[in-house]
Amino acid sequence: MDKNLSTYNIGGVVEWYEKLEKLIEVEIAVFGKYQQMLVSGKLLDIGIGGGRTTRNLINRCKEYVGLDYSLNFVNSVKKQFPDADIRLMDARDLSAFPDNTFDFVNFSFNGIDYVDLEGRTKVFKEVHRVLKDNGVFFFSTHNKSHPTFNKMPWLDSKNSLITNVKTAIKLLPYLPKHYSRKKDEVIMDDYSIINDSAHNFDLMTFYTTAEYLTRQLSDNRFANIRLMCKNGDLPKENKYDDWIFVVCNK
Repeated sequence: MDKNLSTYNIGGVVEWYEKLEKLIEVEIAVFGKYQQMLVSGKLLDIGIGGGRTTRNLINRCKEYVGLDYSLNFVNSVKKQFPDADIRLMDARDLSAFPDNTFDFVNFSFNGIDYVDLEGRTKVFKEVHRVLKDNGVFFFSTHNKSHPTFNKMPWLDSKNSLITNVKTAIKLLPYLPKHYSRKKDEVIMDDYSIINDSAHNFDLMTFYTTAEYLTRQLSDNRFANIRLMCKNGDLPKENKYDDWIFVVCNK
């Protein structure tokens, strides 16, 4: 899974993330709910990418620290926000921070899904350690139970025929790379690690079920676990979007 890091240092990928600016509905709702905590507290923003969350959070909280394990992402955000505390760091090792440092930890855009199962557990343990008592952890992850899991994107019935045809034409040249990476995939009942179409089949991505996700968080001593959809609502009939959003407490 560390091969993913090379993708996140590619110039074109960095430029793609730099163009992202807005928060999505669930982020607006969660950051709004915890506005008072942010105003008076210290926030750790993991996986800052091209600076989307930095742009939207740096003035919301008393103290902001942003980090990413991609040097090119870090350099990009430092140029955009020269006065911000931006660090090159891997979420699996937050040893630079003492225990009970942060009131709120954010890990957006499924960033946690680009490490393997062991790495994911390390992230949970480290986030729990650096959070203050009752601190908030907010993140998102890919949903293994969604109908689009492990399906080619041009087969998405929600898109128009024209959109699917354009997607197929764009991605077909990368299929040999995709099939060569099939041998590295892990397919389990509770979770899977697959080579999905993100960034032209360049990434190995972790997908989880809601049940396994909840169990993992409980095993790592998180409490008050709430799973949400992209619009900030609770799921209907226990059906989540392709991304599952999580808010929990230490």
